[in-house]
Amino acid sequence: MAADRQAPSILGFPHRPEWGPAAHRKALAGHLRRCRDHAGIAPRQAARCIHTSEATISRMETGQTAFKAADVERLLDIYSRTDPLEREQIANLVREAAKPEVWQPYADAAPPTLRPLLAMEPAARRIISYEPQLVPGWLQTEEYAEIVIRAAHPTKPAREIAGRVALRMQRIQMLRRAESPPVLLAVVDSEVLRRPVGTPGVMYRQIKYLLALLEEMHYQLHLQIAPLTVGAAGAIGHPVVHLRFFTPEYLPDMVYLEQYEGAIYRDKPTDSERYQAILNNLCGVANPTEQTPALLEQALTTWR
Repeated sequence: MAADRQAPSILGFPHRPEWGPAAHRKALAGHLRRCRDHAGIAPRQAARCIHTSEATISRMETGQTAFKAADVERLLDIYSRTDPLEREQIANLVREAAKPEVWQPYADAAPPTLRPLLAMEPAARRIISYEPQLVPGWLQTEEYAEIVIRAAHPTKPAREIAGRVALRMQRIQMLRRAESPPVLLAVVDSEVLRRPVGTPGVMYRQIKYLLALLEEMHYQLHLQIAPLTVGAAGAIGHPVVHLRFFTPEYLPDMVYLEQYEGAIYRDKPTDSERYQAILNNLCGVANPTEQTPALLEQALTTWR
């Protein structure tokens, strides 16, 4: 019970601009909720104190709306949060949370259902991805990506297609950054390397690109190929992405489940643990990463 009465702290969450605004906003949102709970103040009472609605307090505490610095300061006063170090840290988080999201330069091309993943993946310590149909988006060549996107959106104008391709191309840059880059473990079905996307030349260059990326990002990128013999372990049927963050006490795991017409997100511990177990099982039965270069070289012979 003593742990339950311990005052919440945000001092363990670092100010890391490379993680993106969404991570800072989500960490601060959770902290404000814990501070209100610790102070024994109801959402309606907190809302009255800053002249807003209870729904707005809910959105603030789930990171679904921007923070006004004056509102946050007033809430901290109400919650009796007087530590100057904490107040300074929170002010830093408020400023960071107000910056443009990583997808905003491509706002016209970024699907709303993908934006939460785009916003949070820069803050990930580790990303596990399973793709049963295509090369994962982070690892696609420009020409491969254009064909895939155009096939999924045949009626979209060329400018929007180009925007979506540009957005997809920039996502891998987070693996190249100098400060705390994520580690990406991507598992693909073996049929991905046999499924023709465009001409044989497109496929050949895509597989060569994968080989080059593995050579370049020896520590940040790991690729496993799951053969048909994995059986039911590989029968997930849709792409899955599992994010684990550097500060799990502030940012819980996130799971992205891609659907043909949208996406589903899961961040409850029971859900994230279940998908973690599913992906761990798949990684355990897929070909080990040490065999991937040879398997890619073998796949190249199909497209020469």
